[in-house]
Amino acid sequence: MYRHVIWDFDGTLFDTYPVMANVLQETLRSQGQNVAIESILEAMKISAKTAYEKYGLDADAISRFKEQKAQTELKAAQPFKEIPQLCRSIQKHDGHNYILTHRGASTFKLLQANGLTGIFRDVVTAERGFARKPNPAAIQYLMKHYQMEPAETIMIGDRELDVQSGHQAGIDSCLVADMPADQTVATYVVSDMKDLAKLIF
Repeated sequence: MYRHVIWDFDGTLFDTYPVMANVLQETLRSQGQNVAIESILEAMKISAKTAYEKYGLDADAISRFKEQKAQTELKAAQPFKEIPQLCRSIQKHDGHNYILTHRGASTFKLLQANGLTGIFRDVVTAERGFARKPNPAAIQYLMKHYQMEPAETIMIGDRELDVQSGHQAGIDSCLVADMPADQTVATYVVSDMKDLAKLIF
């Protein structure tokens, strides 16, 4: 069993991408751009910055998007249905959950809104100041601080940069995506959240 499970947030723990993409689509529409939601999702799954640059958003538009996103996602963004029970099962088996995300304080608001604050031992957000993934610095900090054994630790995420950060930190990783295993550095690839329990336990 993996006793230390480090989770990415967006697209892994919480199904936030559809919410963010819809808000960005409305922002673009207000500027006269009609963009397919699939195109927006593709850009946002790389990074928000990629989407801003792709669609030429200026500082004011980005600010409006962020404000609307913050309001909308608190009501609409939910954890993937398997996640709460899985994280609680990890705790019951004397394991620990951690979050490593590029998000800021909104991480805590979403956890609180969904009654999930008590199941994560540590939540590393952008405000902690670590280099962004795939840099392994944040994982290395967690491993040292909580005395994690590499063989008992796994990084789980939905993007290649998530699993690259785990790979560079010397731990196993799992990519949650519909992707051939030979196209990623991940130790495991699953396309369904239901398969995660089999890996962890």
